[in-house]
Amino acid sequence: MKKKMLVLVVAVSMMMSMIVACSSKKESDVNKSENSAAPQNLNATGYPVVNEKVTLKLMGAKGASQGPWDQMMFFEEMERITNIHFEFDTPDSKVFQEKKNLTFASDNLPDVFFAGSLTTFDQINYGKQGLLIPLEDLIDEYAPNFKALMDENPDIRRAITAPDGHIYALPQVSDIIRDMMFFRTYLNAEWMEALGNPQVPQTTDELLELLKRFRDEDPNKNGKKDELPLSFINVKNDSLNIPRTYIMPAFGVLEDRPNQSRLQVSEDKVSAVFMSEGYKEFLKYMKTLHDEKLLDPEIFTHTDQQLKAKGQEGLIGMTTHAAPFSVFKVEKPEDNEKYPLVMPLTSSMNSEKLFTPRPNITIGTFAITKNNPHPEATMRWVDYLYTPEGFMLGNQGIEGEAWKWKDDSKNEWVRITPEGMNKEEFRAQNTPDIGSTIPLLKSMELNYKQNDLVNNILNKQADELSQYAQDAMPLLFLAEEEESRANILKNDLMNYIAQMEAKFVLGKESFDNWDAYLSTLKKMNVDEYVEIYQNAYDRWKDIN
Repeated sequence: MKKKMLVLVVAVSMMMSMIVACSSKKESDVNKSENSAAPQNLNATGYPVVNEKVTLKLMGAKGASQGPWDQMMFFEEMERITNIHFEFDTPDSKVFQEKKNLTFASDNLPDVFFAGSLTTFDQINYGKQGLLIPLEDLIDEYAPNFKALMDENPDIRRAITAPDGHIYALPQVSDIIRDMMFFRTYLNAEWMEALGNPQVPQTTDELLELLKRFRDEDPNKNGKKDELPLSFINVKNDSLNIPRTYIMPAFGVLEDRPNQSRLQVSEDKVSAVFMSEGYKEFLKYMKTLHDEKLLDPEIFTHTDQQLKAKGQEGLIGMTTHAAPFSVFKVEKPEDNEKYPLVMPLTSSMNSEKLFTPRPNITIGTFAITKNNPHPEATMRWVDYLYTPEGFMLGNQGIEGEAWKWKDDSKNEWVRITPEGMNKEEFRAQNTPDIGSTIPLLKSMELNYKQNDLVNNILNKQADELSQYAQDAMPLLFLAEEEESRANILKNDLMNYIAQMEAKFVLGKESFDNWDAYLSTLKKMNVDEYVEIYQNAYDRWKDIN
């Protein structure tokens, strides 16, 4: 009897489950039919993505050098492949953040953010409000290429997963070593030749001696004391950003570039770089360069254009930039190889060569909003950009119009540029990948197949440098309340640290007051700041 009752209960339970499931499915189907025609119009595999063309509204940050997005071959070809058309709202990148915030505040949302520069705060805040939709289920169902990428590299999932467990935006991912080894340090080839081609410095002491020779021996041979032995770009009004990347590691200290927190993690413990002994010794070294008149006195004020002008005039002996031609007067492409690359240095307090690479994951490049009537189709659209074909289209443009294979072996490709046009100017007309950070998998294999002499030289140099690369900290996702508090603390801390850096280097503050500097940081709640990132790091380790 009990057995029969048990069978009956199970049968009734199964029937009720089926009824609930059917009811839920009908409700889901109704919602889908009300909010999206995509499932009925969608091709789950193959192309086009949709049989009948759909139109979506897209908002993205337009780079200054770019042409109109609605005229770019990238979007035109993507429409041909997928049958998805976009209407564009592309504010200039300088005002994009403000326009983006107004868009969210007014609830006047596009369907898609592309090159959206969505911060972790944007993703958490607007995801929680339901303005950005979670993407993980769409990824599982409609983005096989991106899903495979995350499965292959778990750090990608960790970097884009919010503390609430959702993914609200897709990243750009690059396995091109040169992208990660961006900003390399070069010596002036003509000056080195004038000095009899001395050895490229290996230590901070050797660098000091070479820079003194640049100062004293008139290597530009104009009979004037106008040489600037060391100069570099003032990145984001942070004049020591570049030397902290290239010179500071010589003192055993690495700085977090992905999160720009100026922290580092060692043996799972987060600490403040700007309070370490290595950092103090780095500042002393920079003060020596300043006192010895080896440092360009305008590093705290000049623009990138002014830096390049000095280089073109033959006034700079050593600099850090993307390539020699970016600063020095390089006559022929092959001459870029003449400019010696300075490898990471060592010092009396650190014997290991270290270099902090740029992150290979850039978050927040693509998101789907609640207004999007075709989220499934949109996910299939963007997933194409995580394929080799999508990379070439997104990075260069249409095959046969912007680039071509040299022969049927497909071992080398070359760029196609109309006569009288600069290569990068033409590329900026073809794709937003130059000047904007778009969702894309940048392929080293394909990049290295480019038949371009300068590209080959820079790739070779990046390969050499990469053997010394070491991350200070992974890309972390702070919770909303953590982000809010960390930003408040960071703003005050970074302003104070920047002021003190300049004062220590320029001799306006004595290193005898170092303890007072540390004490002030303590009063500014630096311990709380470090703890926030420690908690975020601990969570990062636990994400599968």
